[in-house]
Amino acid sequence: MSEERARDSRELTFRSAVLDSLTANIAVLDPDGDIVAVNGSWRDFAIANHMHNDDKGLGVNYLAVCRSARADKNARAALEGILDVMKGYRSYFYHEYPCHSPDRQRWFALRATPLVDYPRFVVSLHTRILPSESWRRWPSDHRIKK
Repeated sequence: MSEERARDSRELTFRSAVLDSLTANIAVLDPDGDIVAVNGSWRDFAIANHMHNDDKGLGVNYLAVCRSARADKNARAALEGILDVMKGYRSYFYHEYPCHSPDRQRWFALRATPLVDYPRFVVSLHTRILPSESWRRWPSDHRIKK
């Protein structure tokens, strides 16, 4: 292996290690919305939530998933915001949303930003957050019953 290829390989391994060290669930979307890369936290979340895809989302069209759930205002917001970032209409997108499991309430913040040096690719970063004041006033009939 040439010295240049070895250095490139070490750099790629280092970058992957950095992404896998982050606690946020991260997916990279290509210009069509297909998931082309995910980090360790994304894979762990997929496993914990019984994702039925052996690749933990790789190859899945993120935009199609949002479109299929379009009746949900949060899915619509995510779809529109990510498309705006892909098209260059926005430099980033931020949205807080609930993502409850059968046994607990959870809230996440979605941040979508362009991937540096790859126009129209988007980094989708989901971070677990405490509910904002607006979510604390969420109607009780939408809350999980214990």
